[in-house]
Amino acid sequence: MFLLAMGALAPSAADACVAPNCLVDVRFPLPEDGGTVPANIPGLVVVPPLLENTDVSTLRLLQSDGTPVPFTLADGERRTHVVVPKAPLVPGTQYRIEAKGRCQYQDTQTQSATFTAGPELPLPTTLGTLSVDTPSRGVFSVFGDSNCGSPQEGDFTTLRFSPSAELVPFMPWMRWEVEVDGQPWSFSNHHGLSSTGEDNPDSHKYEYNRQLLALYTVCTAYNPPPPNPGLTPGRHQATLKGTLEHADLTLPPLSVDFELRCADGGTDVVEDPEDEEPIHSPSKNGCTQAGGGLTVLGLLATLRLWRGRKARD
Repeated sequence: MFLLAMGALAPSAADACVAPNCLVDVRFPLPEDGGTVPANIPGLVVVPPLLENTDVSTLRLLQSDGTPVPFTLADGERRTHVVVPKAPLVPGTQYRIEAKGRCQYQDTQTQSATFTAGPELPLPTTLGTLSVDTPSRGVFSVFGDSNCGSPQEGDFTTLRFSPSAELVPFMPWMRWEVEVDGQPWSFSNHHGLSSTGEDNPDSHKYEYNRQLLALYTVCTAYNPPPPNPGLTPGRHQATLKGTLEHADLTLPPLSVDFELRCADGGTDVVEDPEDEEPIHSPSKNGCTQAGGGLTVLGLLATLRLWRGRKARD
């Protein structure tokens, strides 16, 4: 009864993460620490408002005094646009890029960002280094649908990426993919990884996608089932791929081997002994689940499993 009372008071296992149109407006990936933009940057990426589009007629690239900077406009990957200066930027000059979102159900304001051009830099030739944490067993959130925090239990691990020094100045304009055993696992939009190679939480909000660097296998599932099934238990190889937008430059990928296990080599389903229906649990990127909710969920699942085994004995 105590556990049930705690469950009633705890936050729900999954919070809805369906985003209103244009909740996140136009974005311009730039160095997060206010660093300079290489004067020879292949193109400045413009990310559209969430679930909507950019009004390309409002795109502007200006010097700080308002002088227009000539550019061409190209289509980028994943509904982005790329502002391509017709001449290299001038080192030491401050610029402003601006655009307005085209949103179906609300008015939008012009969004802008300022930056300073730095010296020209050689385009990167390497990504850096990739390693993987020792796997852990426990409860973790599975992302991939319109819910926030789908707690599942199993083996999980995290890829650790250290970008090369030559790549760091170009990180905001990289797009990323992770494959496992040659099959797509996850992707991340521009600025999806920080300059230190860590997942940028904001890049996953409402994307309905797995976190880029998180790998897992579900050993004990809770209702509803996870939106993105995990890997099968066993040995795998993860590969990180990175592409610099509008540079026709996909750098040599990085790979690392890892292994995830379940106690019996497969996925258990926690069952309710009274109705024999599977008891699984929910998820969504960019959101966090309160620890208390996960703890109570785990205790209730353990209690149900114990009751079921006792009944069968």
